[in-house]
Amino acid sequence: MQRAAEPEQAEPPAEPATVPAARKDRTPAPLPAEKQLAQLAHEVSALTRTLEAQAAQLAQLVRVQEDLARRVAHAPGAAAAPAPRIGVFVDAANIELALDRLKHRVNWKKMLDYLSEGRQLVRAVAYSPVHEDPGVSIETQRFAEPFIDQGFRVVRKPFKRFSDGSIKANVDIEIALDIMEMLDRLDVVVLVSGDGDFERLVEVVQAKGVRVEVVSVGGSTASNLRHAADRFIDIQAILPKVRA
Repeated sequence: MQRAAEPEQAEPPAEPATVPAARKDRTPAPLPAEKQLAQLAHEVSALTRTLEAQAAQLAQLVRVQEDLARRVAHAPGAAAAPAPRIGVFVDAANIELALDRLKHRVNWKKMLDYLSEGRQLVRAVAYSPVHEDPGVSIETQRFAEPFIDQGFRVVRKPFKRFSDGSIKANVDIEIALDIMEMLDRLDVVVLVSGDGDFERLVEVVQAKGVRVEVVSVGGSTASNLRHAADRFIDIQAILPKVRA
């Protein structure tokens, strides 16, 4: 006789899934506009105080450095810094004609003293066109005269007569050659001319590490030459010091 099958045991009911509690938003509520402004003002004030303190420290350091420099300069046996060596090269006809247009005259000895103040003058040369026959025209001889006995060596370049009857003396090449020849003995080249053709010469001299100063009459100076120079001196601005 067969045994009756035992009834299957029912599985216990599944526990309901646990739903995680919603995460609370931890982002702080924005501050009111008034509080934000107050906080920003406080931060700006703190930053200002920090910058003022740093500026005071920097000023103190500068004073200490200046005091140290003075002590070193006046210390026994202290060697003074060598004065910059300068050469002055004058395109005489160019500058004299520019001065003529303004009815100005320059004492070139005073000009030389002005340009060389605090510096070591190595060479001063004025390049002037002249006619080979002094009886032809006083106009063609006059450019050299203002530089005679004024501390300049005067280089005279004879005029050339062209087929159209005009006469011209180009001193640019002589000026350029003399400057390039002297570069290793100069720290500063002072070019007295307003001729824009000298721009390339200025660039070459600067590339060799020598400073270039251009001296001329502002309104008669080519803009490219003026901009190429390390320093431009307008004769009109210093006329009271160099007037003849």
